[in-house]
Amino acid sequence: MLSSDELGGLEPAPAAGGQYGGQSTYPDYHGRWSHLAIEGGGGFTAPLGNSSGDLTYGWNFRGGLGWNFSKRFALLGEYEFDRNKIPAAILQQVGEPGGNVHTWSLTLDPVWNYKTSGRVGGYVTGGGGFYRKLTSFTEPALAQGVYCDFFYCYPYYYTTNVTVSHYSSNQGGLNIGTGLTFGRWENAKFFAEARYEWLATPGRNTQIIPVTFGLRW
Repeated sequence: MLSSDELGGLEPAPAAGGQYGGQSTYPDYHGRWSHLAIEGGGGFTAPLGNSSGDLTYGWNFRGGLGWNFSKRFALLGEYEFDRNKIPAAILQQVGEPGGNVHTWSLTLDPVWNYKTSGRVGGYVTGGGGFYRKLTSFTEPALAQGVYCDFFYCYPYYYTTNVTVSHYSSNQGGLNIGTGLTFGRWENAKFFAEARYEWLATPGRNTQIIPVTFGLRW
């Protein structure tokens, strides 16, 4: 090997690209995926206003997919499912022992991140779209199952709830809310969010507040 002195004082030219100098030959995955917006989480759902007499507290699940146009602004398409029970007073009026309300939605929701630095961030969101509400009344019924071992199959009986009547409606709705994010990562954050949702259901409007915890990218 010749030293730099023997080459007339010339140092070998650095590589035009690669891991240690110049522009990397590998794609910038961080920059590419930083524009993808993903969220997922669950929590509890509280009734509000007129719905306080129609629903009990329940639970929810939400998932979303969209695009981060900048660190401040994103746009997400969201799917949400809420499950609440029917209060005992209403069940007594209709003469049924049980009942529940399922509400799911597909909405388009912009997100504005008003705080993006530090371990704790903040954002506001809101939008609207399609909502479907399904109200079901149930009764306990005796069902039969079969258990089998190595020698014989044995029948057994158990109690389950069966739907005896239901009512569904499709309508538009709106939502608005705010949340906090937690974490040291630049993109992935844990979040806690409360959102007000208004549904134009027949008869009278439905109002709920889903409180959701999860992970946001």
